Amino acid sequence: MKTIFKTTFISLLLSFITGSLFADKVEPPKDAVPFRGSHYKAFLDTNSTWWEAKFACDDIGGELVVISSVQENEFVRRLTKDHLVWLGGTDEFEEGKWTWDNGEPFKFKHWGKGQPAGSNGFNFLVLDGKSGKWADTTDFSGKVKGYICEWKGSAPKNAGPKDKDLKPPANK
Repeated sequence: MKTIFKTTFISLLLSFITGSLFADKVEPPKDAVPFRGSHYKAFLDTNSTWWEAKFACDDIGGELVVISSVQENEFVRRLTKDHLVWLGGTDEFEEGKWTWDNGEPFKFKHWGKGQPAGSNGFNFLVLDGKSGKWADTTDFSGKVKGYICEWKGSAPKNAGPKDKDLKPPANK
């Protein structure tokens, strides 16, 4: 009896591990836009909190966008259609210490003047679709009208506009 139990347990464990390692990646929506290895989709006019936006992206197999270059920032800014949108950054764990929700290093920064402001409470990262600059705000500010989801590793590395075509707007 013990041998059958051990065999069954080991078999189930191996099935779980194998299934986890080789699980199919979630495909991005058909209307997601490819750019340098990832797909992106803007959800505008949502009036979501940061947490609602995060869970909405998680539910469809993506994540709130993580921005790691000037070119990616400009690409994402263009998707916003001038809206203020949530990005995947927060300093909720330690005031002033910004992290990306997916654990990537928070190296590239594109703060607006006087930002991050460091207001009290949990702060979350937003991108101003008009200027492309970042700011921090609270989860329940009511000012943020959208979010961008990203599916990493789902597109060719050379997809999307070239660097020369991604000039940010002149400072406003």
